[in-house]
Amino acid sequence: MAYTTRFVGLDISKSSLDVCLLPDEERASFPNTVEGCANLVTFLASLAATERVILEPTGGYERLAVAALQAAGLPVAKVNARQVRQFARACGQLSKTDSIDAFVLADYGRRMHTRILPERSAQSVLLAQLVLRYRQLSHMIVQEKNRREKLTGGEADTLSRDWIEQTLHFLCGQRQTVVDEMAACLKADADLAAKAEVLMSLKGIGMRTACFLLADLPELGLIEKAQIAKLVGVAPLNRDSGQMRGKRMIAGGRGPIRDALYVAALSAIRFEPAIRAFNANLRNRGKPGKLAIVAVIRKIVVILNARMRDHLTKTLAA
Repeated sequence: MAYTTRFVGLDISKSSLDVCLLPDEERASFPNTVEGCANLVTFLASLAATERVILEPTGGYERLAVAALQAAGLPVAKVNARQVRQFARACGQLSKTDSIDAFVLADYGRRMHTRILPERSAQSVLLAQLVLRYRQLSHMIVQEKNRREKLTGGEADTLSRDWIEQTLHFLCGQRQTVVDEMAACLKADADLAAKAEVLMSLKGIGMRTACFLLADLPELGLIEKAQIAKLVGVAPLNRDSGQMRGKRMIAGGRGPIRDALYVAALSAIRFEPAIRAFNANLRNRGKPGKLAIVAVIRKIVVILNARMRDHLTKTLAA
């Protein structure tokens, strides 16, 4: 029987790529290597009307497969692993194996709306890796500083302090090198540089924050303002039932981006007139400080999304 639309679930591990094709219910497995990804693309290319290839983020093990699939022009969707697991439980699927996970991913793609993952240039991929390394180094620096603060000053602690200072010197130096590489990455790609300029047109958004947004929020300018606010995790969620009206709260979203924008919001409140006025209006209405900051972050995200959308529209029209 010929099907007009097919959904492919792709469960990725360190060593293997497990495939489930719906509604055919055909299964296959390939090694997670360059050759295995090439064979996967050949297998999928032989199929007609592939609507989506659905996969989860796996901490980097998916990079080879995503690059190969996108290079072949296949529509790839990367979905939230927690949502997929909740979907499986809602369907009564409590067992978990690689083959079952591939089926669940395909079924999720068939029943739920998913967005196609934007294809990235080589420089965009490099920028994402640099941003990841920057965060890793920042985390290690905080750990070493915390260890230094706990030293009491004895003879043994003096030796430990010297080692910690040496480690901090190395980590801070490498982090600065990563920042320099991020700037060079922007200069090497005219498209990335133009997008970074659009983001930095809002006071409070510096080069590093712009790089974080380009690396971890590629949907900027491509979706509506309510959707982008939910992606960042600054959209207030209703908690109502019957006559009860619960307190609106934020939840989920991309934590690293929200953290970066928190720092940017503090600067924007000081130096961006429109943001300063918006924050002052909230505080004058009696809104708590943290609530006002979240609202400012949401405002910044909406503004950046609109500016990026206008930039992309002009670029396509040119």
